[in-house]
Amino acid sequence: MSCCSDNLSSSPKPTGLSWDLVCLVIAGFIAGNSTVAALVINLAEGETDYRGPFHTGLLIATAAVFLLLAPQLLRSVVFNLKRRRLSVDFLFLLGCIGALAVSLHAYFTQTGAVYFEVVSILLFVYCLGSWVKGITQRKTWANLDAWSPSKHRCYRVTADGSVESVLVGDVRTGDLVQVATGAMIPVDGTVEQGTAFVREATVTGEPHLRAVSSGDRVFGSSVSIDSTLQIKATSDGDQRLIDQVSQTVALASRSPSHWESQADWVASYFTPFVATTALVTLLFWSNVSDFGFGLLTALSVLLVACPCAFGFATPVSIWVAISRLLSLSIVIQKNNSIEKLAAVDTVVFDKTGTLTKIEPTLVELILVSDRWSETQIRQLAASVEAATQHPLAAAFENRQDKLFMATDFELLPAVGARASVMFEDRQKLAVEIGNLDRLLGGNLQELSAQNRQQLASHSEHGNHVIAIRIDQHLAAVAIIGEETIETFESGIEQLKQLGLDVLILSGDQGHRLQRLGIEATGGLTPEEKQSRVETLRANGQNVLFVGDGVNDAGAMAIANVSIAAASGAPLAIDSADLVWHDANLNNIAGAIKVSRRGVGRLRRALLFAITYNTIGMTVAALGWLHPVLAVVLMMLSSVTVVLHAADQSWEEAIESKIPLAGSPTKAAESELVQLG
Repeated sequence: MSCCSDNLSSSPKPTGLSWDLVCLVIAGFIAGNSTVAALVINLAEGETDYRGPFHTGLLIATAAVFLLLAPQLLRSVVFNLKRRRLSVDFLFLLGCIGALAVSLHAYFTQTGAVYFEVVSILLFVYCLGSWVKGITQRKTWANLDAWSPSKHRCYRVTADGSVESVLVGDVRTGDLVQVATGAMIPVDGTVEQGTAFVREATVTGEPHLRAVSSGDRVFGSSVSIDSTLQIKATSDGDQRLIDQVSQTVALASRSPSHWESQADWVASYFTPFVATTALVTLLFWSNVSDFGFGLLTALSVLLVACPCAFGFATPVSIWVAISRLLSLSIVIQKNNSIEKLAAVDTVVFDKTGTLTKIEPTLVELILVSDRWSETQIRQLAASVEAATQHPLAAAFENRQDKLFMATDFELLPAVGARASVMFEDRQKLAVEIGNLDRLLGGNLQELSAQNRQQLASHSEHGNHVIAIRIDQHLAAVAIIGEETIETFESGIEQLKQLGLDVLILSGDQGHRLQRLGIEATGGLTPEEKQSRVETLRANGQNVLFVGDGVNDAGAMAIANVSIAAASGAPLAIDSADLVWHDANLNNIAGAIKVSRRGVGRLRRALLFAITYNTIGMTVAALGWLHPVLAVVLMMLSSVTVVLHAADQSWEEAIESKIPLAGSPTKAAESELVQLG
């Protein structure tokens, strides 16, 4: 039975201890013990009575590992050969065949050493890498599947006015669907009946609620906050904007990584060369000396040329750079992210949740009546908002403020909320909070000219204006806005010092972006964000997209490389190349520095490894290299690559002034464990 299934797309998200993992653990245990035992017996001097039974035991152990792991390697090789492609898989297979051939010859002739354990180790290394890749793919596709229209139901209005429960995928253009208060809007469409606040953060990235009524457009995956709505579908249930975003991410996740493509390209030329060299070596030395020596020499060629620089040394050296990124609380999700990050020349940010905090912030409280103090008004507003669980509650929350008992709650659809509050002297106050124009019905006579001038200024900057009425009288006006993250200015400055172009693509309105002081485009749909990124790439720019929402996932998948905020939507996180855990913008610049230096050293290390192995093959073909020494040289090449990459951290710590002893967040450590 094979350890690593090829049918990843149909596999469920792995949970618990899978059969694949059991196979790998068993095979790894057998291969590890076989290697240690074989080293001891092969180094023993002279012939011993237990050598024959011991070799038999190694053969049985290798057969067990072969049955557990070999089908995956064989299927991949056959798949590529049918398409006339030579991949890295074939180099692994050649190494296994060579080691097995020499070992069987030595076993049956009772002369020389056996190398059965080499077969086990090569199979284990190959299948472990395939299993980790499969786990990552299944996790991404499982999150994509969570949005599937075939997994969710909605209420469709029939011709006679009744409702029926149907799959979202069965809804057709022109159908009417009923959406309950607090429920997700299942389709893209227009409002036919009802008025409500909707939250569209998953699609537009806009954190503020939007008031919708008859004729307004809404998107599937948005949520109706405070009232029921009837929506007329403008597209089929499986052709929503959210479905298009999911399809883009799915296609990108199925594409081969740069390292895979590069390794396959090298293998397509290197593999025939290695195989031809080994065959010529076998034929030559079989004629000059004997078949046994020819087989041993050919094995030396295969082992010294085994793709450990790609299969072992390269991943290990990449992990050195990954550990440096982890100290910056940035977690790698895809193995080609470092090289992509190093090539970046343009950084594109989403705004909300990425450069600004998601929670609404009380920017200013403008007192209209002198009867109430600022503290009292804030306490009354917080009491109403907290009691009704209205989304604006966070803006008024202050742990030092006292909250009062509120009763007679009432939601005002697309306006706000009202309640009766028992104040300090036990008097019952009628408190209303909501959109200024809608709550006051356009009657702004209670506001002074100075108040109106203040409100106009805040509106120009995109802030929300909330009225607070007490006993039918306007008491204050609250200005609700956004707050940038603490490291915004220093982080942007560091990115510009690296010679990077920085811009913002946001679903938020353009006037809210002006105060950030960066080139910005607002009011974009997910498709428009994706199109802008495609245009940048078409102009020859290497784009890094940094975002946090489902609405960013399509643009993140199209960008050269992407980073998702750890507090963002699961789909955005799974589509990203890296995950950013601590909201410290300085670390984005630090990650690019780490990647640039790491890639330079990695390329030099790979060039050294290829040159080293080519020289080793030449020496082996001349008959001057024993298989054991060939393995030693192969390992020396790998260790040299790793040490060369490991030295990177010290130079880079000095150059970029990044503390060598980083302390990643627990969330970052946890995610790294899950990915590994």
